[in-house]
Amino acid sequence: MKRVIPEYTSLEDILQDAIDKENDAREFYLQAAQLAQAQGIRDFLLEMADMEQGHADLLRQKLESVKSDQTVMNGILSSFDDDPEQDKED
Repeated sequence: MKRVIPEYTSLEDILQDAIDKENDAREFYLQAAQLAQAQGIRDFLLEMADMEQGHADLLRQKLESVKSDQTVMNGILSSFDDDPEQDKED
């Protein structure tokens, strides 16, 4: 089965989608662990859930970094005057 990859418009969209997928995987493993009868299987599934949480946390940190960088860049760009001649007329 071929996976359909949505068209993303930004890095933020890609990271948020990845976070959502990690969270879905974590929930899957947690639910599967509740159904597991063998302790070894349950432990393994809970370990997998923890790994997915770690992935989501890492992606969330990157998303916040990207958003922060974009805010700084927007501030820098907004400090430049688009039309210096207009200021002279005012």
